[in-house]
Amino acid sequence: VPFNFYCLTEKPIQPYDVLLPTYWDKYYLEDRGFFWAYRKYYAFALNDDPKILPKIQGNKFLLLDLDVVIHQDLKYFFDLPMDKPWIVRGWWNNPDTIKRNFAKHKSTPINSSVIRWDRGQLETIVKKINKNVEVIFFTYPSADNYFNHHWYNVWNEEKGFFRGFPQGDIYSWYKGNIFPDDMTANKIREDHKICLFNNSGYGEGEYDEEIKDLW
Repeated sequence: VPFNFYCLTEKPIQPYDVLLPTYWDKYYLEDRGFFWAYRKYYAFALNDDPKILPKIQGNKFLLLDLDVVIHQDLKYFFDLPMDKPWIVRGWWNNPDTIKRNFAKHKSTPINSSVIRWDRGQLETIVKKINKNVEVIFFTYPSADNYFNHHWYNVWNEEKGFFRGFPQGDIYSWYKGNIFPDDMTANKIREDHKICLFNNSGYGEGEYDEEIKDLW
């Protein structure tokens, strides 16, 4: 499938790099570390202002974190039905634990390392963040917690804003694949589309070499 590749970064070097905006930066308290991955959600604001991320063209978008390994053709994601945007459903999580910890903003069932949307579908999220930005940055340990609380319904996915990618699409290197039957960690599954390296116990950059070895 024809595509344009962009790397969204605060430190552009390559021609395909896109300089991120900074208007949310002042709300991030580094010593507290809440809502820490907010920078990638500037990509949701494509329609807010033509001066924001002007290089990014097209109407179909697939956001990928750097710490992923792609096993198969990404065309699959662009052929999905788009009545709703898509996000990673962590099938490796115990659903009972997720539901029990919902109010604690822990054990989120979703992961924003891979998101698929069409232009305009995520404008509502950007507007909600802008309207409640100080509360959101103070309240939620991560954007995944925020999305889980307001934009995803673990009890009934059809009622939520996001839809989770099906079982067999995306798995976790550190946490396994599908609870409880396929939970082997540190295992490559090339019959899946993407492998995530989501592990909140690691600091930034601590496992870069491990990922590079698998690329």
